[in-house]
Amino acid sequence: MKALLLILALGLTTVSWANSEVPTLHRIKTITFVKPYSCGGNYELSALFLTDYSKKRNAPELLYNGACGGPNFVSASTAGDDFTLIVDLGEVPLEIVSASKAINFERTFSTGNLFKDYQITKKNHTYAVLISKSEIRAMYIFKILSQEQDGAMTIQYAVKSYSIQNSVVNSSGFDWEAGNQ
Repeated sequence: MKALLLILALGLTTVSWANSEVPTLHRIKTITFVKPYSCGGNYELSALFLTDYSKKRNAPELLYNGACGGPNFVSASTAGDDFTLIVDLGEVPLEIVSASKAINFERTFSTGNLFKDYQITKKNHTYAVLISKSEIRAMYIFKILSQEQDGAMTIQYAVKSYSIQNSVVNSSGFDWEAGNQ
């Protein structure tokens, strides 16, 4: 209701995300990617879309990638202003990973997980992904069940948090390479 009042107060007449569905949290699903994006793949064969909204925006939440003959990897940043991080939690059961454990699996001081912008894929490893895109904030986890060099990879995944947001005001001038004055 507050979002609707804000929309009306700002005079906005169309909201593309208003009727969008979000994923059910903590439910394990399975998907198979046919091949890595840079080895004959495309978004239909190599990408995970968590919602119809992200699919309509052509903004997948995970991209299975790798050059033919090279190491396979996953990333979640597919546009210039995306900020996403992935952590390899190792060979742990998908079922025991909470949002809290995704950040600090051991739950001890100074042993937080090491997040990167991409991760080399390893069979039986579980990963956590944090996403901050222009309209999407999310966290999900996935485990690699099988993978073939230059071929298919099957994962199980569960969404821990997902929201579609509308920014009211943003600072202008974002640039990944900008320094300070």
